[in-house]
Amino acid sequence: MLSRTVVQKIVFSIILLIACSFILIAVVTQVTNQKSSLNRNQLYQNLVERSGQLNRGLPKLLDRQTRFERTEVDNYGMRFIYSLINVDKFQYDESILKDQVEPQLAQLYCTDAGLDYFRTHADFVEFRYQDRKERHLFTLRYEPSVCTSA
Repeated sequence: MLSRTVVQKIVFSIILLIACSFILIAVVTQVTNQKSSLNRNQLYQNLVERSGQLNRGLPKLLDRQTRFERTEVDNYGMRFIYSLINVDKFQYDESILKDQVEPQLAQLYCTDAGLDYFRTHADFVEFRYQDRKERHLFTLRYEPSVCTSA
């Protein structure tokens, strides 16, 4: 039979081991959170840099109907803003325009090589459309999971 002091030493060792395990878990969690935070900060910085590079050449007429106005970084995502230069918000049904654009834009988001970085790293990509007077028409938002579920 084990003496009382031996049992106390075993219990103390177990408690010490559990306490050390919790401390180790806390330290690993803190380091992981710091790395994650650093990665998120780096992602945000990369998005801002890419946005700045794109914006240097904008606005740009893409075709007779569409002008690429600018890009914006929003909450670890990228927003592309376009104007439909022959459209007035009050003369067209926005939902019809959105329904015409959405399938093609979803396909573009999932397959276009130029959007690969944003599919891989950004939390989302938004395509905001506005009329010729820069009044909001509609916004389409895509997340990487859209491409894996398609």
